[in-house]
Amino acid sequence: MSCLGYKSHHVLIGILTHQWHSKLIEVLLWIKVRYSEVIITSGYRSSKIHPKDSGIHCTIPLRAFDMRSNVFDDPQAIADDINNAFIYDPDRPLLEVVVYHDTGNGLHFHIQVHDHTIYRPLKKDWR
Repeated sequence: MSCLGYKSHHVLIGILTHQWHSKLIEVLLWIKVRYSEVIITSGYRSSKIHPKDSGIHCTIPLRAFDMRSNVFDDPQAIADDINNAFIYDPDRPLLEVVVYHDTGNGLHFHIQVHDHTIYRPLKKDWR
């Protein structure tokens, strides 16, 4: 079964009431088609509510979201697959679209884009 879910109503409100960067929409759709199960655990975060978080989650248009990773058997392989499909910024090759990490609330995928994020077609891709 295909699922696009969200962790809480607070997360849902945050992702629906703020414009998304077109590159972020492209990455989300690619992930959704390729993997079906997507559960967004964090999207937009206001710097007024989260003063310690003034980064990419606070930008408009939204350029990052977090996604649950424990629904996959091999989360690192998923992160690698997405990073093989997208280049975050050709001028900064060390930065990636997906960071698989734990910031204190458990392992998850942090998905981020830049104005220069580009798609790199994979063999047998859906496009």
